[in-house]
Amino acid sequence: MNRSSTYSALLNNTRGMLLTAITGILILLSPIHSSAQNTGLDLLTIGPSARALSLNGAVTAEQLGASNLYTNPANLALENSSSLNAAYTLWIGDLNHTHAAINFKKGNRGFAFGFIGAQDDDIVLRTKAGPPEGSFAISLLSLSAGYAYQLGPIAIGGSLQYLREEYYIHNASGYTTNFGAATQLWDKRLQLGMSLLNLGKMDELINQSTSLPTNLQAGFNAELLTFTAPENKNLPITVSLKNNWVVPVKTTNTSSQGEAEREPYTNIAVEFDIAETILLHSGYKTGDTVRHWTAGAGVKVGSIVANYALIPFETGFGTVHSLGVSYQF
Repeated sequence: MNRSSTYSALLNNTRGMLLTAITGILILLSPIHSSAQNTGLDLLTIGPSARALSLNGAVTAEQLGASNLYTNPANLALENSSSLNAAYTLWIGDLNHTHAAINFKKGNRGFAFGFIGAQDDDIVLRTKAGPPEGSFAISLLSLSAGYAYQLGPIAIGGSLQYLREEYYIHNASGYTTNFGAATQLWDKRLQLGMSLLNLGKMDELINQSTSLPTNLQAGFNAELLTFTAPENKNLPITVSLKNNWVVPVKTTNTSSQGEAEREPYTNIAVEFDIAETILLHSGYKTGDTVRHWTAGAGVKVGSIVANYALIPFETGFGTVHSLGVSYQF
């Protein structure tokens, strides 16, 4: 084989490896697999915490502690105390998703810092039929800082994220900003929230910038009623309803129906708080998605809350499990 033939074969193999890497990444990092609710950097659409996942994203008006950095920064100022959050999620395709954040509440202000990371170190690499030729890794990282201030009944807040994505031998960086507003009414039995999420820009990755899932969200969290079981008058049960409306700001190239536009959708969730100790919740997402339903539970012990979320996929991709813990101080 002459030098020209050797160079040509090497070039073809390299192109094949790169194509395989990109294909594997797109499959693994698409939680709803080409649905109309999806754009490129899906790290920002997962979570961030087990509680947020169990409520299926109906959290714009939900107090998530320090995790509010990624859902509605204004809620940082409405928290009753400082908090520390941590979560681990085993996503489909063996993608490990981790999150940690801390919020310092000082009077009517909140300062928060956090990160989200996703990584898979063993994606099989094939350029032709037969045994795998090796493996490669992917990783995504978000570092965030935020600030919120409550002025009278209204809280406003914002956060800034540094993003980095690494695929095979390629990497790119970028930034996003989140903005939000929130208020509490009727002795905190009703909370309203609005946020603009993931507004920013990514550097080029393999000659093209990854698109960001920029969207406008508005929602409410309403405490509907509290009742006691006839057998136990000392066991109050509070029922809350949570709802989000999401309007995608950016459009994707195509949806799963081959359409170029992305339609608004809504998330709705219900929560049962049993004696301020046990939390049971479930959420439903409308629109073009393969993860319509979620469920979860939480246990409060003093200033510590442990949460679990279950997210089944409807098309055979498996079930996502998430564990989280929150500490108030």
